[in-house]
Amino acid sequence: MNQMHQHLLAESELNIETIDLQQRAYTDDAKAQYALANIFQKGIHIPKNEKHAFYWYQRAAQQGNLLAQYMVWQAYKFGDGTEINAQQAKKWFARASLKSAGSTQSVVAQILGGVTPLH
Repeated sequence: MNQMHQHLLAESELNIETIDLQQRAYTDDAKAQYALANIFQKGIHIPKNEKHAFYWYQRAAQQGNLLAQYMVWQAYKFGDGTEINAQQAKKWFARASLKSAGSTQSVVAQILGGVTPLH
């Protein structure tokens, strides 16, 4: 079985929007991959599954999605959906930080779900 297929849900389990999102994620749409990862991470209309979330965050991160890069860092740092790996966490944090030097607070706020970081 293709590794990606194990991280997809049967369409009969999904609403129309999630079916569309899943199809776009499957065709390497990084924004759709990030959104699908969020659905798995938060358990929105489906059972929560951190391993599936990590898989899709990683796919999006590899394509340069900044928010996904921070989520991959967090996953490796805290073991969310994958094994804790300090070396990988450091790599992904550095990668994301280089890309977002001027917008780190904005990224952190988005990851926290709209909570504005304290100055």
